[in-house]
Amino acid sequence: MLSLRSKETEKKYQEVRTGRDPSFCALCEATPLEEFTHWKILQNDFPYDEVASTHDMLVSKRHVTEGEITQEEWLEYNKIKHGYVAEKYEIVMEGTQKLKSIPDHFHVHLLVLHPVDF
Repeated sequence: MLSLRSKETEKKYQEVRTGRDPSFCALCEATPLEEFTHWKILQNDFPYDEVASTHDMLVSKRHVTEGEITQEEWLEYNKIKHGYVAEKYEIVMEGTQKLKSIPDHFHVHLLVLHPVDF
């Protein structure tokens, strides 16, 4: 299976996933790098380090799915995405439902890619 993580990071990620208490949400408990009214930016503990030099996440402060986000929260999300995020990151990425390791807490991945020499 293709992984965007290095072998070492993928191994740590799988160890945590298999031993995780289902009632614990790492996104709720993580210390933010930046905070907004309804959102926070977190550093990803298991980054896509094969492709990205920076891998953070934009996370709802409330433990909610995408369908539970309010209009007010979406308005702020778009302001952050087109302002703060656009200035600091290169890619905004969201996995499909089958790939999300924390599907019940809405978040998107924020990446700065490794430089590529051609």
